[in-house]
Amino acid sequence: MSFEKVKEIIMDTINCDGDKIVMEASLKDDLGIDSLDAMELSMALEEAYGLTIDEEDLHGFVTVKNIVDYIDSKVA
Repeated sequence: MSFEKVKEIIMDTINCDGDKIVMEASLKDDLGIDSLDAMELSMALEEAYGLTIDEEDLHGFVTVKNIVDYIDSKVA
C-alpha cells in the first residue's frame, strides 16, 4: 500500500500537518485542498510514480483513500 508515500507527497505539496492526513480525510473539507493544490498534487503524484493521471480520474479524488487506491491499482 502506498499510503505513507502519498502522505509524504501531500505534506510536501500543500504544507499540511501530517496528523491530518489519514485515509478517511476529505481532501477539500479536512485538508483544505483547492483546485490549484489539486493540480500541484496531481503533478507531484505523476512525477513520483511515473504515471499520468487523467483529469476525469482526478475528479474522483475526494479522500486520501481514493488517491491511495488509484495509485495502488496503477502501480500494481
